[in-house]
Amino acid sequence: LSLHEGATVTQRYTDAERRYLAIKEDVKGRATALDEAVSQSAQFHDKMDPLLETLEGAVQRLRQPPPVAAEVEKIREQLAEHRAQGLELDKLLPSFSALCARGEELIGRAAHDDPAAQAVRSRLLRLRSLWDEIRQRAEEKEGKLNDVLDLAGKFWADVAALLSTLRDSQDIVKELEDPGVDPSLIKQQIEAAEAIKAETDGLREELEFVRTLGADLIFACGETEKPEVKKTIDEVRTQEAQGWHKCFS
Repeated sequence: LSLHEGATVTQRYTDAERRYLAIKEDVKGRATALDEAVSQSAQFHDKMDPLLETLEGAVQRLRQPPPVAAEVEKIREQLAEHRAQGLELDKLLPSFSALCARGEELIGRAAHDDPAAQAVRSRLLRLRSLWDEIRQRAEEKEGKLNDVLDLAGKFWADVAALLSTLRDSQDIVKELEDPGVDPSLIKQQIEAAEAIKAETDGLREELEFVRTLGADLIFACGETEKPEVKKTIDEVRTQEAQGWHKCFS
């Protein structure tokens, strides 16, 4: 080879070697990126599985909640337990946010029709759907528990006050002495009985209000709680009837 031809061959060899090295580095970079993508995808799914399982369990509990109690203290216990569960779920928020961000990153790197990207997209949709449902149902449940707590507080307080008044009236009737034949004493006894009767009659509006509260509480509480509320309403009704009867018996 001439000097010129030798230089040309050397240049071609150098260029070919440079292209080879560039291709080699490119392939190496792509392989590294692919390995990283596979690793990130595996980590994504590994972390997604337990979180999905936890959220699905939470959703099922909220879809089938235990019956609401009718007693104030029991409702407060249910409300405290519900809020504690909410705090536990709040601890999952960082993991939820991180997985959503990682999932969007994986989708962004892949082609639109990439099956792996579609699988990630599907799982992200499921994750967000569960999270949103949990938030909505938890808010609704807390609202219901607060409403029933307020209702139960009014019902049991009014029942206690009404029963106390009715029993006091009955005690007063029992303390009335036998009037005998003294006209003035008979008149006093009649006036006292009529006053008690008027007071008892005045309680009927309050009794109806208590019955309405009781009916609302029966509707709101669980099946196992309804008999106790009904029994209490019947007790109030019986006390009211006895008070009216004793005034004119």
